[in-house]
Amino acid sequence: MLMPCSEHSAKIQGLESRLARIEEQLQQVLSVASAALASANRIPESRVITMSSGEESDFDNAVRVRNTLPMPGSSTDTSGPSAGSTATSSPSESVIRASSPNLPPLEEILPIINTYFSQINHAIPLFSQAEFMRMLHDWYTHPARRTWAAWAAVNIVLALGSWIPTTPIQDMNFAEAETAFKGYMNNAQSVLAELVTREQDLLGLQTLLGLVILYQTMANSKQGAVLIGAAVRLVHRLQMQSRNNIEVSYPQEQGLHRCRLFWIAYMLDKEISLKHHTPSIQLDADIDQDLPSSDPADGVGDIYTGDGLVRVNYFRLRVRLAHIQGRTYDMLYSTRSSKISMAERQARVIRLTYLLENWRSNIPAEMLPDAINSRLGRMERILMSALYGSFVGCMVMVHGIWSQQAAWMKIISDRSLMALQMGRTDERKSCINQQPPLPSAWKRCVQLSREFSRALMQLPESDVNIWANLAALLSCLVIILTNMFQSPGHEDLEEDRQITQWLVRMLNKVKDLSVTVPLTQMHVVVADLERRAEAAVATAQMKRQALQERLLMMSGQASWGQEIAQPEHGDDENVEQPLFWDTEAVDFGALDMSNGLGGQTIVDWLDSQYPQGMDLGEAIS
Repeated sequence: MLMPCSEHSAKIQGLESRLARIEEQLQQVLSVASAALASANRIPESRVITMSSGEESDFDNAVRVRNTLPMPGSSTDTSGPSAGSTATSSPSESVIRASSPNLPPLEEILPIINTYFSQINHAIPLFSQAEFMRMLHDWYTHPARRTWAAWAAVNIVLALGSWIPTTPIQDMNFAEAETAFKGYMNNAQSVLAELVTREQDLLGLQTLLGLVILYQTMANSKQGAVLIGAAVRLVHRLQMQSRNNIEVSYPQEQGLHRCRLFWIAYMLDKEISLKHHTPSIQLDADIDQDLPSSDPADGVGDIYTGDGLVRVNYFRLRVRLAHIQGRTYDMLYSTRSSKISMAERQARVIRLTYLLENWRSNIPAEMLPDAINSRLGRMERILMSALYGSFVGCMVMVHGIWSQQAAWMKIISDRSLMALQMGRTDERKSCINQQPPLPSAWKRCVQLSREFSRALMQLPESDVNIWANLAALLSCLVIILTNMFQSPGHEDLEEDRQITQWLVRMLNKVKDLSVTVPLTQMHVVVADLERRAEAAVATAQMKRQALQERLLMMSGQASWGQEIAQPEHGDDENVEQPLFWDTEAVDFGALDMSNGLGGQTIVDWLDSQYPQGMDLGEAIS
């Protein structure tokens, strides 16, 4: 039955009206999609973060990097299979592509990755090379499987592989040193929120630990102190501190790798705890894991001398030192330790000193500071010098070199003391309450400081790892300068002068870059201490020369059993006479100057000539 004409016309008009509304809505959707697609090839202003103060943090830079990365299909994308493809008009497809990560061509990054695994990962096993290379292969062969976590992990490996310059640099520009790997770090940090909660695999933890390792080599290491907390919490959620959980849940090879990741997190946590004077996250009492083996079957952590004859497991050494660093903070610098008696504090100092010396005794002689430059390869030198720097830094803190009662604090001027006070952060004020070093401990600290500095002086500046070693180097400088002031006639004086000149030059190069260590304030202190040390040396030399001349005049001899060669010509003003007299080394009571002193010893003669109690230096000046 046919519909009446009027009804048919009304229905047609209704359909046309509905169709018009649908077309209008569709046009609005297409307009929005076109605008989004048109902006895919440029940086939207709304996505670029600016700082009103004119300064940007590393995290802000990281956000910017992620938001402005070239995406597959864009005109600036040349890093993936999508390069050169044209954009489609599908709104949903453009959104997917805008959130896809990218990497440079494989042939560009593979040399950096190989460098990382051959030089760094072998000593600090952050990644399983087999699993990483499999992931990297899948990245380039199966674009659909790409994830932000994998992208971040590759960027961390690229950053670590770029950390050390390929060619050693003698005169390093430390202001530009971080540019080689900072971009890769920013990329990884841009997905930080996804990494800290990633528990389905190890990529999140590995990337976090890689970031912490890198921050330890940078001028501003404070962000590493924040990230290590997130990393250790992730370790706990993954139950890596429990040996039983790992043995039950994973095959042996995977379990071993998880155990090693736990110890990497542990050593970074303890090292940062002592360095920044903050409590560590991981409690020793809550660990059920064996220490890394000293002789692992796969050789992970082993480093050798250049001739391959001497081996030590670097990874185990670092973990054991981290344990002592953690105990140092707990026993001497924690809030709880501030309530112990002085006798108990001294007993703890002795105990920690024993632990540190015992740790050092496990390092072969061929790998100690005096031998590393002649016996080790380049990367082994870098690793061992940084390890020894951590040891020296810990020893210095155990013996209270930065105590308010330390001898050098009484040498410097009020202006220097004020600068030192201004440079102290709240987290470092616990140093001033420590006991100053005993004489034997002071002598040992001088020896270690000289040994460590001498080793670093022989390295190219690019290999010194200045930021990781900065606190130890500053302590060494203060110790050696103070020793020059206290003992201006010691036999290592000329070497100490060379060491302090090198240390001052290195610290001057980075004093305006440092964030963690207040080098600007310490520059005032060091300059004051250096001036006083040199003045003491000059005064001691003048007094020794005056005493020498007086004794020669009295004795009528050039020396006891040794003649000083006299110039053949009369003018000897420019001839430098040897300093054979050392007032600290000679036992005055044992010298018998019978010729010219009437049979008296030199001490008896001096007593008869000068009042009792008069300083010998004053008497001859």
